[in-house]
Amino acid sequence: MKRYDERVLGDLLDRYERSLIYSGKNRVNRTVSMPVSSKTLPEYFDESVLQYEVIHQQLEKLEADGYVRLIWKNKKKGHILEKCELNLESLDAAYSLLRRKPKSIKEQESLNICRDYRGRKEELDRFLDWIRKRIQGGESIQKYADMDTPQDLERLCRLILSILTNDSECFLRQFSIRHFHDSKTAEKDIGRAVRVIAEFSGKEELADLEPEEILAEYNIYRNPSWLMMKGNVKLQTLSSGSRTDIELGMFGGGLGISNQDIENICWDSASPIEKVVTIENLTSFHQWKLEEHAAVLCIYLGGYHNQVKRRFLQKLYTAYPDAEYRHFGDIDCGGFRIWKDLCVKTGIPFVPLYMDLAVYNQYFPWGRKLTEQDRKTLNKMMRDPFFCGQVELFARMLEKGMKVEQECVEVEQPNKEG
Repeated sequence: MKRYDERVLGDLLDRYERSLIYSGKNRVNRTVSMPVSSKTLPEYFDESVLQYEVIHQQLEKLEADGYVRLIWKNKKKGHILEKCELNLESLDAAYSLLRRKPKSIKEQESLNICRDYRGRKEELDRFLDWIRKRIQGGESIQKYADMDTPQDLERLCRLILSILTNDSECFLRQFSIRHFHDSKTAEKDIGRAVRVIAEFSGKEELADLEPEEILAEYNIYRNPSWLMMKGNVKLQTLSSGSRTDIELGMFGGGLGISNQDIENICWDSASPIEKVVTIENLTSFHQWKLEEHAAVLCIYLGGYHNQVKRRFLQKLYTAYPDAEYRHFGDIDCGGFRIWKDLCVKTGIPFVPLYMDLAVYNQYFPWGRKLTEQDRKTLNKMMRDPFFCGQVELFARMLEKGMKVEQECVEVEQPNKEG
């Protein structure tokens, strides 16, 4: 038999927990009630299921036990129900009958979790402050956590903290086993955890990253990550204390090296590298033509660089501090923020390549329209001293309302710079 009594009582408790009475903000005497309608109790109006009398019987029993008060249409008892009112003096008994934990207890459990995790990482503290303010303001935290299961919030906080404090490279399932003793636990909540980190980290660049790119910032990889290079230069691999020379020019399409092996790449400063070009997108990397007599190293970054690629670039810069360092990316907010991130985090003075006003004017007819968020970001970037050399370009982008993807730009002659 369907338990209409439990359903109605549960609905009334939901309404109570969302009410001004619960929050203490009501200024007049109010009741908590549920109208009996085709929306709240469709079976009551469905003649085909014949539940009319069953519903009356169960709800009249609720009323007799002191949980609710039934309001009958035209005050004709036993005829047609108009609404059910919750007896606020029997709240504890109602929660007990439904074996349901009061919202106030769940809120306090969530606040206790916030207290327990506070003070460990700044990013996590900002998220916990958001949770605390939402709860104390009577607002939902459903965006990130389920109030009905405080252990869900605890697991999320533990996962976020584990990501933020991870200091060794590992794959996601290894990370999950290490922290949760289960290879798949972290995967279930990783999307939420990464969204929290992106929103509360205080790092604008994370907002543009895919979840896997954010995880890579903290040395966590779903699958092996690769760094691709090509050019008429020589590199060396270090193994068991000995070095092996590799002529990169032998690999016309480039050479891919996994994150695990990048640390074993080293450089002989006696073998010249005149220019280093980092490229944001894979298609443009493949289109890049090698210069026959120039010692140019081309590196595919794949958007924002991670810690492993950052260390690789810093090691390269140490070996070749006098080389020319250029970055080729999209002519849009993301492309220029990647360039800034690259310069700031590596300490290398990269200069934009094919990302200036002349190139934009040539290719914007094949570009994409700026979004409203793009416009807001460009206006903000124009006030950033780092982009003082791009103000005219940004103004032109706002005027034309277009952005240019790197793949549009045809790079026929690597020596020709736009």
